[in-house]
Amino acid sequence: MPLRGREGQTVTLHTGLAKLQSDAKIFWLFGPVRPEIFIVESQAFRGEIITEYKGRFQGRLHLDRETGSLTVRNLTINDSGLYDYIVHGKSTNSLSSLFMINVTFSQCLNSWLVSGSCFVVCSVANGKEVTLSWYRGEEKLNNTSSPHQADLSLPLEIKGKNSDTYSCVATNPVSNQTTILSIEEHCLDCARCITLTELVVRSVLSALVAVATIALLDIESTVCCIFKYVKKNMILHINY
Repeated sequence: MPLRGREGQTVTLHTGLAKLQSDAKIFWLFGPVRPEIFIVESQAFRGEIITEYKGRFQGRLHLDRETGSLTVRNLTINDSGLYDYIVHGKSTNSLSSLFMINVTFSQCLNSWLVSGSCFVVCSVANGKEVTLSWYRGEEKLNNTSSPHQADLSLPLEIKGKNSDTYSCVATNPVSNQTTILSIEEHCLDCARCITLTELVVRSVLSALVAVATIALLDIESTVCCIFKYVKKNMILHINY
């Protein structure tokens, strides 16, 4: 049974069982390819229900003892994979069922306008084996990737007026996520326009050295995007 969720969301794996016997033993297993790692063990012992949550899922799982359903909170990309439950009971035959969860990326698009060019940054946080790519229509413009758990950012420069369709695609071995760039939202807001002269002035006032850093913080945005724009030995860091 395939399920889909975003990073940070909550998903419940429903067994479809009405009510289990109080003495039932319930096990949940997980694995990226095969469900072979025990993440929940629950059973009755001397009249007391003992439920143990295991591994990196601790603190994010909740088992419904009546139905055997499992809730996974605060999803991460690494939660993508196969889940299986096993139920044993004195008056119940052994039951089992397989679930598949695909966790999609939380993507972030941020932009800045400099002298007629629009610079857009696409970012994903805490992705493992993720590849980020910018497309114009079906044409791939650039990409970046990392085999490790890491934050990735990929910049794109759009010059002048543009009616093309741009999209940022994030993929890993089990899922993919596409975000369409809205030119109107990100590249036509003159309240965010600055000229190269203003950029130079801000850089000199900020550092008074040949290589200057400007940090612009938007407190209403999530701190998830860092963009470096290099022009004649000047570096512009934009943090949202």
